[in-house]
Amino acid sequence: CRNTFVTWDFKRQLRKNGLSSPARAVFDVMIASYLLNELGRADDINFALRASLGDAYQPYEDNDLPLLKDLNAERKRLCLLLLQSMELQTDRLDDRGVSSLAQVEMGLVNVLADMEHAGVLVDIEALETESSSMLEEIESLERSIYLEAGKEFNINSPQQLSEVLYEDLGLPTGRKSSSGQFSTAADELERLRGFHPIIDSIFEYRELTKLRGTFLEGLKKEIDSDGRIRTTYNQALTTTGRLSSSNPNLQNIPIRTDRGKRIRELFIASPGYVLIGADYSQIELRLLAHLSGDKNLSDAFNEGRDVHRVTASALFGKSEQDITAHERSVAKTVNFSITYGISDFGLSRDLGIPISHARRLINRYHDKYPQVDAWLNLQGEVAKEQGYVETLFHRRRYLPELQSQNRNLYNFGIRAAMNAPVQGTAADLIKIAMVNISRLLKNNKIEARLILQVHDELIIEASEKDKDCVISLLREVMEQAMELSVPLIADAKAGYTWGELS
Repeated sequence: CRNTFVTWDFKRQLRKNGLSSPARAVFDVMIASYLLNELGRADDINFALRASLGDAYQPYEDNDLPLLKDLNAERKRLCLLLLQSMELQTDRLDDRGVSSLAQVEMGLVNVLADMEHAGVLVDIEALETESSSMLEEIESLERSIYLEAGKEFNINSPQQLSEVLYEDLGLPTGRKSSSGQFSTAADELERLRGFHPIIDSIFEYRELTKLRGTFLEGLKKEIDSDGRIRTTYNQALTTTGRLSSSNPNLQNIPIRTDRGKRIRELFIASPGYVLIGADYSQIELRLLAHLSGDKNLSDAFNEGRDVHRVTASALFGKSEQDITAHERSVAKTVNFSITYGISDFGLSRDLGIPISHARRLINRYHDKYPQVDAWLNLQGEVAKEQGYVETLFHRRRYLPELQSQNRNLYNFGIRAAMNAPVQGTAADLIKIAMVNISRLLKNNKIEARLILQVHDELIIEASEKDKDCVISLLREVMEQAMELSVPLIADAKAGYTWGELS
């Protein structure tokens, strides 16, 4: 204990007080509470201490952990409570089998603190240009929508839009909103595609206004005086173990659209530096192969075959070399949907095919990968029996939804039980890689630092002279983060903007 820095929400304390990370080990009671599922809200120290200490707990009024000097009696009492919690939680972490994962999470605290301090540079001039350009696109779309509607109206008003679509244009009605108007929600408008060109225009208008408002004008307000944006990583928030990002959220910038890539182009390397990005190839499918032990899926990865083409061959009854681009795309959707427990109805909606066809595809998938099917069903049974499922590192996700009488909530719980071990293990994996690469960069005094994490993607800002070294090191660290029955593959790339890495 004497060599351990015991604290609560240490990352926030570092950022708030402008402190650097200590050389000694850190035990963050908040992080331990999160791993032990003893955390109410991420900032609720009283809830966590009560859960940890039980009858020995007495409420504490101040969430701010003090510096270790000039402590009054109340603050000294808090330090003792945190120390007691650490001693109890250390045993519980060991009993739960998550001591190794706790070491990763504790090490990650300093990594995230450094990332938040570093931030990422923004090309402010390009941001202004992009915002102006997008505004012109929005105004042009507005004019098109007015022409298609035959009048001007407030496109952002659900009531006025409903009147235009269902009364003026006479489009087929669907469900009603809580206000009694026919709904203009995205799923309802999706149903109307092809009935009138105004629908496509509205979708594009909504996309552009959201992109500009959230990611251009919104980000503009978050730029610090040094031209960098600094997000906050939430380490003790999600039920899956994934990190989330807020103030601003840099993890939800679209990556599959040209406009999303244009926004990523605004994040740049400092002069004399490059950005290096790496992400895992098909990580959830590889983890599914390992966790389920399915021979066919594992063989596809171990033999270096195109797993989507392998699946397409089974779905369409054709040889792999005869699979078309469309058939491979369908198989890709099926591959990734299966881990989320998708239904035949859901797959039919995603692919735009009849339910009977979707059901046939799912059955053929299960015929090809029977152990995947058995393992996914087992997760549902385990969750119903014990109330939770675990990742490879024994991180638990509790599923109270399985106690619900509401069928939709119950089905959500079953789907979450199937996916949580896969998604949670992927989250554990990327955290291991983050801790390892950060340590190697520091120990080898390489002029590079981790600045962004977006789920399976890591972004490093490195000096140009160290580019090749960092690319090689990052790929190696990610691929060796854990040993699986199938190979881990990380794709790494360098560029001067985040968009170049996509």
